[in-house]
Amino acid sequence: MTGDFPDTSNDHALHVQQLFVRHQQTVLGYVLSIEPNFADAQDIVQQAFLAVSRKAQTWSAGTDFLAWACTVARYETLHFQRTRARRTARLDEDVIELLHAGEVVDESEWQQRVDSLRRCLSRLAPRAAELVWRRYHGAQLPGEIATAIGWTVNAVRVALTRAR
Repeated sequence: MTGDFPDTSNDHALHVQQLFVRHQQTVLGYVLSIEPNFADAQDIVQQAFLAVSRKAQTWSAGTDFLAWACTVARYETLHFQRTRARRTARLDEDVIELLHAGEVVDESEWQQRVDSLRRCLSRLAPRAAELVWRRYHGAQLPGEIATAIGWTVNAVRVALTRAR
């Protein structure tokens, strides 16, 4: 009669997934330090979420979740870079190991940076604030911003320069 008892393995897996979602921006920042392409980094974070979900039972409550999730993300990044032949230069695996050996960015520090960006944006005109937000928080390139708002790339670059 297993229906009488809560399924603690499912509860644990759900808890691990919730922790990942809570720390997703920090994991994304970590992946971006290894894989600078924003779209690829987002894909890697999605793969890391799936891997963390599969490996949920290997994480023990009370241990550093963020360090564990970043380790999983590192392996997903290495897998991504190995399986996808690219012509652009990528970081050597030894360099990635050195980066990983360094301290993981503190989530409160990350949040402070986002809060600082918001304060700075509040001082700008609404259109300039939107452009800066798209560029730095949304990680959009000037060409992508231009397409989204119907401007030329040069007009976006000039507006960003003035806003800075």
